[in-house]
Amino acid sequence: MSSDPSGADAQQQEQMREYVEQLRAAQPEEIVAQAFTMLGTGAEVKLGRPDARVLIDAVSGLVEAVAGQLSDELVSGMRDGVSQLQQAHVQAESQAGAEPAPEAPRGGQPPQPGAEQPSQQGQDESMTERLWVPGRD
Repeated sequence: MSSDPSGADAQQQEQMREYVEQLRAAQPEEIVAQAFTMLGTGAEVKLGRPDARVLIDAVSGLVEAVAGQLSDELVSGMRDGVSQLQQAHVQAESQAGAEPAPEAPRGGQPPQPGAEQPSQQGQDESMTERLWVPGRD
């Protein structure tokens, strides 16, 4: 018993035509929202892993690309979603111990009591270096 390959091809072609017609009829907002959801879901399941950043960056880029072209309400909601993903990712990295360890003093010795401590400005810079900014690894 063999199946009819030409019948399967015809069925696949018909399904493809139907899908293309659905896409043509869909509003751009619907397609962008579906892409946002797919990328966001992928990022969410990868939170705490380095590859989540790629997906979060992609979602962020999508939002910025459509800003001004789609409704302000939709874009605002998408930006909120990106922000939540970024925060959740940083928290997941921290919980997984992926946060970079503080730099050890030179020579591997702990600082001596009364020894000069780094300036507050230096501490602020090291804290901001740990912040995740989209597109920066």
